[in-house]
Amino acid sequence: MKRINFQFSTFNFQRLLLLLAATLVVGCNRENDDPFAGTDSYITAFALRQGDAVFYAVIVDRVITITAPEDFPLTQAQAAVAISENATIYPDPATVTDWDEEQLFAVTARNGSQTRYKYTVERSGIAHSGSVVLETQADVDAFGARGISLIDGNLTIGRTAGTDSIRSLLPLAALREVVYAFTLQPTCALTGLEGLDNLERVGGPMQFGGTTTATSLKRLETLALPALKYAGAINLANTVTLTVELPELAGVSKQISLNVPLLQLQLTALQTVGGTFTLTTSDASITSLNQVALPALEEAGHIALSAFPKVTKIDLPRLQKAAGLSCTSMSSLSLIYAPLLEEITGSLTLSGVNALTEVNLPELTRAGGISTSNCRVLTVLELPKLLTANTIYLYETPVSGFSGFPSLQSAGTVTLLFIGTAGMERIKLPDAMEQLKKLDIEYRLSPPVEIDVRGVVVGELQAKANAVRAKFIGDEAFRGTLVIMPENTSRADTLTFPRLQGFSEIDSLYLPSAGMNKVYVHGIRKVNKGIYAWSGHASQTHEFGFPDLEEVGGTLDIEYYTMGAPSSVTVPVPTFTAVVFDKLRSVGGNFYLEVMRSTATAISCPELASIGGYLNLFTCYDYTSGSTVYRSIETLHFPKLTTIGGKLTLQSGSSSRNNAKLTTLDGFSALTGVKQIDITRQAALVSYYGLRHVNLDELDSWSATNNAYNPSLQDLKDGKWTQ
Repeated sequence: MKRINFQFSTFNFQRLLLLLAATLVVGCNRENDDPFAGTDSYITAFALRQGDAVFYAVIVDRVITITAPEDFPLTQAQAAVAISENATIYPDPATVTDWDEEQLFAVTARNGSQTRYKYTVERSGIAHSGSVVLETQADVDAFGARGISLIDGNLTIGRTAGTDSIRSLLPLAALREVVYAFTLQPTCALTGLEGLDNLERVGGPMQFGGTTTATSLKRLETLALPALKYAGAINLANTVTLTVELPELAGVSKQISLNVPLLQLQLTALQTVGGTFTLTTSDASITSLNQVALPALEEAGHIALSAFPKVTKIDLPRLQKAAGLSCTSMSSLSLIYAPLLEEITGSLTLSGVNALTEVNLPELTRAGGISTSNCRVLTVLELPKLLTANTIYLYETPVSGFSGFPSLQSAGTVTLLFIGTAGMERIKLPDAMEQLKKLDIEYRLSPPVEIDVRGVVVGELQAKANAVRAKFIGDEAFRGTLVIMPENTSRADTLTFPRLQGFSEIDSLYLPSAGMNKVYVHGIRKVNKGIYAWSGHASQTHEFGFPDLEEVGGTLDIEYYTMGAPSSVTVPVPTFTAVVFDKLRSVGGNFYLEVMRSTATAISCPELASIGGYLNLFTCYDYTSGSTVYRSIETLHFPKLTTIGGKLTLQSGSSSRNNAKLTTLDGFSALTGVKQIDITRQAALVSYYGLRHVNLDELDSWSATNNAYNPSLQDLKDGKWTQ
């Protein structure tokens, strides 16, 4: 805090004039001008005397500034002025009687050239060092009588508990600045803040009431601070309707938090808010605010507006940058006006704004996220210059495709969830888009006709519910994961795996809880990483196959608990008899196949030559309980499989039931290399002759238990392949 030192002198004023005259030579010696040539027109020194007090002016850029105490009048002061020699000044300072007012002077040189000066006075108040607590009206009256204009500490008004006896703040009319925090206790019984009309600056937070409704102000009706220009933060909690008038407030370094049923909000000069600007109420039924207008706001943290059902317009005409902008539970909101908004580092969030039909942010180029939910009539979302977004989330929002994002080049996760409203019939990514981390589409009504991701590097394409009924169009080489999740649909027994166009090579395929009638994956020839398919007990898959699959670079994991034709099916389907990978030649990782409650009797991979990891096959068992039918696998057909990088495991899938149909391992007649072998609960297995080409000396372990024939490793070495 800068302190001004004033000099008070009792010497004769004529000595002051002589002192000023002594500066004349210095003041007039400019650019080698002859001081007596009559070409200069300057005021070289200026002072005022009021009684015994003398005030010396600072002259900068033709402005003469006198600094005087707040309560010190200059109405009858005498001026001492030094000007260039042979120059004249108008008006004559000796004729001025009120030096509390601004004045204009013209200094004219002898040759007629002229320089104009403005005189002004600045006031410096009386300071109090240290914090101030005013608990009673007597405290307010006594402190106000001192005429303090600056508190170099905190100011607390009211008691923390009990009944507040403060009835008026009028004695604090001299107060202009609080260096640290200002607190109006929640016990305060004031209805207004008259008396703080001259408060210009609060360096720390301004706390009006407590932080919760239970401790908020109960009687304050008007929060008016007509001179306040700056605050560290503003926090207000109030349970009655309130008018907030801060017409000169230009900046808040941290947050503004208003939790109050507002009648009126006046923040016409507010330019910057360093933190979050929160406007909400715990009692929306009594608020009558119909517009949020911040006409001067240029930059803010997160702007969070909620629970004002009568607000129809949000007016942010000069806003350029914000950490976030959210509007929630504002059922009458029809317009968001922010024509200059260029960047939202966080998210644009719209929720429960059911009167909003259009959002147009013509200059927005970057956003952390775009999120809409329950915006039932929002059909137009125009962001024509948006280049990047970390997330785009559209929930129950009938926007017309990505037409509003023509410049979008990259995004993180894009989620399209349609429930109870019409959605996009054809989903086509913007032509400018190059990269998308994840596209998540869910329909619970009619599905889209097409989902087109050609020309875009998509990390993950996820289709849920009725979205699996669409046609998927992609590049031949899709460098991402394809996720199909129809579990939330009705009548899953009519679903088939989506139609694919392109998609010859993909990174991964993920089918969790895939309740589809037919899982025939046509077109995919190569999977660079892995395949995971899982179906729970409630799902029914009647046909299954990867007729074009040739190569899996990672793990192939199939776990189906219901395969076949259950009695509840309403459409005729063929009986499921085999799990077949017709063209599969190699699996780079593990091969895990578990088929339970199935009508299948065979597992066949006629072209498979190598498995980099383990091979774990569940051969199931014969068991019937009501409509539940388990059937044993009778045939394992791997005629070209030569190497298994890890362990070969055959198991029934039950700790108490055995496979009763598998009799031989002739389906592994080409196998030569494997690390370990574990075969258990194959009650009909009597022949291991299919393993005769395995190098038994290189096996790390061998186990055969609970089978019809359980030979030891030595038995096999001795040629005892059959029982």
